[in-house]
Amino acid sequence: MSFLVLIGAGALGGAALALIFGTRRVGCASLIVVPISAVLFVSWWQNQHPELLRSTSGLDYLFVPPIPTIGALVAYGAIFFVRDWFETRDL
Repeated sequence: MSFLVLIGAGALGGAALALIFGTRRVGCASLIVVPISAVLFVSWWQNQHPELLRSTSGLDYLFVPPIPTIGALVAYGAIFFVRDWFETRDL
């Protein structure tokens, strides 16, 4: 997967978690789902394509999960602050 697809997938995950879990403590804790799902995706992909594995394929487990996590953190933070802004402004 490309860098932008991983960022986008993480952003969608972070946005969904921000909308489902509105509180800060539960929402931040739920963001652990994003890197775990990235590790599971890497494992699934490598099991489906054993002919494409290289000696450096193990590094995918280290370098792929932070990319969607960044997207998830940005999306979660943006939705959190927009939601907070809507709740605190006077109409």
